[in-house]
Amino acid sequence: MNSKKNTLVYVINSLEPGGAEMGFELLLDNGLFDNVFLHLVVISRSGSLLEKRIAEKIGDNIHFLSEDPISNKKLFNYAFLIRRYLQKVEPNVVISALTQSVLITRFARLTMRFKHITFEHNTEFQNRAAFFLTKCSDFLSDKFWCDSTATQRSLLVRKDNAKNIIVPLFHAQSSTIAKVSYDSGNLFRIMSVGRLMQQKNYRQSLKVIQLLIESGIKASLDIFGNGEMKSELEEIAKQEGLKEAIRFCGFVQDWQREAHKYDAYLLSSEFEGLSIATLEAMGAGLPCVVRPVGELANYIVPYQNGIFAETPDEAAIVLAKIYRSPDLAKQLGENARNYVNENHSEVKFEEQIRLARMEIGMA
Repeated sequence: MNSKKNTLVYVINSLEPGGAEMGFELLLDNGLFDNVFLHLVVISRSGSLLEKRIAEKIGDNIHFLSEDPISNKKLFNYAFLIRRYLQKVEPNVVISALTQSVLITRFARLTMRFKHITFEHNTEFQNRAAFFLTKCSDFLSDKFWCDSTATQRSLLVRKDNAKNIIVPLFHAQSSTIAKVSYDSGNLFRIMSVGRLMQQKNYRQSLKVIQLLIESGIKASLDIFGNGEMKSELEEIAKQEGLKEAIRFCGFVQDWQREAHKYDAYLLSSEFEGLSIATLEAMGAGLPCVVRPVGELANYIVPYQNGIFAETPDEAAIVLAKIYRSPDLAKQLGENARNYVNENHSEVKFEEQIRLARMEIGMA
C-alpha cells in the first residue's frame, strides 16, 4: 500500500514523439510535477528516444501496460490493467492524455475514487465511436486541461459546463536561431513537421510541391517525422516523379536548429489543436502557409504573420508569391517570430504552470 500523499499518475497512449507526448516532457522539465510522487503509465511501449529520456528522468516510476501497438479492441483489458496499477499506487490525482488513455482511466474510475483530469489535445475525433464514448463518460472527469483556446472551445461544445483551464505545451525558446536572409535563390526549400499519419494530410503537401515544380519553380520539401504512412508517401513521391524533391528526414529532436535555413513552412493538416510545430517554425522566422484548422485559425493573421491555404492550388499560389517576393517573405517571417515571442513567452508559460499546479493541489 502507498501511504504517500500527493501521489499523481499521468496516463498516456505511448511516448512516440508527438505534441502531447513531447508536451509531457516539457511539463516535467518545467516543474509541474515538482514535490509530487509522479507515476507515468504508458499503454504501449515504443522504444523511442523520447521514451528513453523520460524513463531516465523519472526512474522506476514508469509502467507499461503493453509491449504491442495500441489496439482499440483491447481497451477493456487496458482498463483492467490500469485499475490494478491504480489500486496499488493509490493516487490522489490521475491525469489522462489522448483518447484511449482517457477512456481506460474513466473505466477504472467507475469503481475507484480519485480526482481525474482529462488533458484535451485535439479539436476533432478521428471516429464517431471515440467521440460518443468520450462524451458519454465526460461525467467521470472532475476537471479538464486544454492545450489551446481552440481545444477549449471544442470541449465546451461537447460539455458546456466543463471546469477547465488552458495548459499550453509550448513556449518560445531563446536558443532558436532566427532566419535572416529571405532570398530563396535557385532552390525554394520548404519544410513540414509532424507524424506521417492521415491527420497531417501529407498527400496534399506532395501535390503542392508537384504544382510548384510544374509552374517552373525548383522546389523541395523536407518532412520531419515518422509514421505508418511513410511507405505510401514514398511511393506517391516516386510515382509522381518527386523522388528527388521530397526528403523524409524521420524524427529529428532539434529540427528547430535547422529551420532558419528553409524558405517556408507548409502545414496541410485536416485538424490540429495548438500545432506546436507551426509555432516553433514561426519562432524561427519562417513564412508559414497553413490550413485554417484548430488554434491556427486564431493566431495566424493572413498576410501578416502567415497565410491560409485550403487546397493544393491555393497553397502553391501563395508559396509562389513568397518565393518571388523576398519582402513578403521577410514581413511574414519577422511578424511570425514577434508574435511567438510576445504571446508565448517563458514568463507566460510559467504562470500557466503555476495555475496547473494549483489544479493538482501543489501551488
